[in-house]
Amino acid sequence: MNIEDSFSRIVACASTSAIALLAVLGTSPLQAQEADPSSDQPQTQDIIVTAQFRNQKLQDTPIAITAVTAETLEARAQASVNDIATFTPNVNIAPAFASFGSSINAFIRGIGQNDSNFALEPGVGIYIDDVYYGATFGAVFDLSDLERIEVLRGPQGTLSGKNSLGGSVKLFSKKPDGTGGGYIEGTYGRFNRIDLRGGINLTLADGLYLRASGVSKHRNGFLKRLDYGCANPAGGIVANPAAGDGCKIGTEGGQDLNAGRLALRYAPDGSPLEINLIVDATEDKSEPAASKLIFAGNPGVRSYDPANPAGGVPFDSRFITGAHSYSSYASYAAGGNFTTVFGTPYVQTPGFQARPESSVSARGVSGSIDYELTDALKLKSITAYRSVKGYSGVDLDASPLNLGTQGNHFEHKQFTQELRLSGQVGDLVDYTVGGFYYDADGLIRQRVNLPTVLMDFLTDDPVKTSSKSGFAHVEVHASDDLNFIGGLRYTKDKKTYTFSRRNADGSAISGIPLTENFVVASLDGIADTFTDDRWDFRLGVNYRWSDALMTYAQVSTGYKGGGVNPRPYHPGQLRTFGPETLTTYEAGFKADFLNRAARVNGAIFFNKYKDIQITLLACPEVPCSLPANAGDADVLGFELEGTLQPVAGLTLDGSVGYLDFDYKRVDPSTFVTLDQTAPFVSKWQASAGIAYALDLGSAGTLTPRADWSYRSSFYFTAPNNPGNKVDARNLVNMRLTYQTVDEDWSVALGVTNLFDKFYYVGKNENVAGFGVNQGILAPPREWSMTIKRKF
Repeated sequence: MNIEDSFSRIVACASTSAIALLAVLGTSPLQAQEADPSSDQPQTQDIIVTAQFRNQKLQDTPIAITAVTAETLEARAQASVNDIATFTPNVNIAPAFASFGSSINAFIRGIGQNDSNFALEPGVGIYIDDVYYGATFGAVFDLSDLERIEVLRGPQGTLSGKNSLGGSVKLFSKKPDGTGGGYIEGTYGRFNRIDLRGGINLTLADGLYLRASGVSKHRNGFLKRLDYGCANPAGGIVANPAAGDGCKIGTEGGQDLNAGRLALRYAPDGSPLEINLIVDATEDKSEPAASKLIFAGNPGVRSYDPANPAGGVPFDSRFITGAHSYSSYASYAAGGNFTTVFGTPYVQTPGFQARPESSVSARGVSGSIDYELTDALKLKSITAYRSVKGYSGVDLDASPLNLGTQGNHFEHKQFTQELRLSGQVGDLVDYTVGGFYYDADGLIRQRVNLPTVLMDFLTDDPVKTSSKSGFAHVEVHASDDLNFIGGLRYTKDKKTYTFSRRNADGSAISGIPLTENFVVASLDGIADTFTDDRWDFRLGVNYRWSDALMTYAQVSTGYKGGGVNPRPYHPGQLRTFGPETLTTYEAGFKADFLNRAARVNGAIFFNKYKDIQITLLACPEVPCSLPANAGDADVLGFELEGTLQPVAGLTLDGSVGYLDFDYKRVDPSTFVTLDQTAPFVSKWQASAGIAYALDLGSAGTLTPRADWSYRSSFYFTAPNNPGNKVDARNLVNMRLTYQTVDEDWSVALGVTNLFDKFYYVGKNENVAGFGVNQGILAPPREWSMTIKRKF
């Protein structure tokens, strides 16, 4: 790909999209110049963000950032982090497969991580109240009692640190403020959905405030697990006597979550000191993500009758329940008699039963101290500890046969400490210097049952991770309108992974060829360590042309740490992989039009993306789940976001994102080719919304809202194959909200996936290894009713 031609094409696409967006919003720069500043048009609100370590208006911050307020979250009925990606350009956040427990796949501008193992690093930094979450396991956050969300796109290597090369997602909860009052909210919906939320503000003493909030969410699973033997009496599989009506034995996709949070704030009037302490707890006993068998084709694997080892039921399409059916034959049971890939019979009766759940138990405590040393010098300390435990059961073949069944126990404990010293040198310079420390201990206990390759073993693997960094950020105000920005961060990482491999009964593995677990015997007791250090920088300039227009340009870097392969099924797969790095050249603008009734923000960028990390599921030796550095790529893209309030009560918003990914170098051993793309790279992403608050006078307001979103196709894993391609989709959600004139009561009726689109959010293709392809299903159309009371 010729860079000049591609850049011209990107500029043309961005310009066309900007014109289209402005047309949709009903304004243009020329109209903005002619706008009457004395008109009574409504204005877009100022949102305060802290992306550069200090409070700034969104329109003054020279970063590609989407800031979403609590009011917007409620208006769109956005209840999880996954929902944020639907309306944010070049962002893709989706639930992970059951193999990875209760975790998310978070990608920004095509950069992220789709494996939550503690030995691997995320590519998008997740923060809650400025506390870094070092593991994506347990990161399925409920958007309850939030003040705002900031989604920063592009490498945040100097501002956020490592593992934020794609960007950062920052959630900020509401602080106790001494105003009193609170709210309670209840929702009922399809699949027996019952949600309860509440929060209350209390003043304990002069300058001492408490806020308590909680959430409880329950929903039945929307995918039915059916017993194959019951549904197909002549199919050669013995029926489960416990099967219920319609041969149902369970569901997937259900939710059972309870969480609470206490926030204590000490902020006396006139005092230079503010202290915030937060304690939170989560108990999540939800079901696994709804996964459905898409392809089954391994004729060498079959169940067999001990009296006739050559016979039996083959693993094939008979176990696929239908192209658009929310059902599965997954049994989560190991055991039975099978023919192995070595052509030998394998007897495992009885086996073990993995629990069909994806549970998390999390506890966290964090404290921040802000102290004004002088009018021009402030000190901030952020200290946090978090512990997460969880379990996930996995049926790797989603059938009554047993190509693979796993029971996974995860534990992760982390401690973080950050110090920032922020100051000013007159009106010329704003600066922040500081340090960050991260220490984490992870533990992965599994029973890995893969009878077709003679494996049924236990793991008990500790993972020790530490990271230290120092950073500096400087803004030089050359004039009232012209600013220069510089940033630098040094990071040093260390990670040690220790392997434990034992037979399923806990005994030592003999290692005798062609006996159970012989290929993993040599891994027991081995420890491997990965160390690295890294400098990241940011250089930028921004200029405010008028009160309505600011432009900026910058170059910035970031990286995602390397590590040790945590899943070597063969001695040859025990290896390390290197970090991936990113350098981004970006230019953008932030503009308000029509006396601030309209707002359009945009960015165009070029990425030099090196040593891209992927996880290979197909290798010369199977099974395989091997992290590797696939190669280097150039990525061109742009983003546009806009909001218009042309008349009182009417709000229109929209966004568009574009990515053009081009591999420049690939490692042939990874099977990636130059014509492929990295996982989670959608070329186009767009959204649009419209809402109108109808004034009913003393009766209150009635607000209908409609939201549309589009995401083009992408590949879920690498290398690209038809089986891991996730198709493009269009979605429409609608909501009708009534609010009393005093705003104390509200009732909302909502519908998501209005046109009942059947679609997948991920596909885990492993045809080469096991002849299996599964997809993660999104929910079908759902309705809900929400009643909220403020007091």
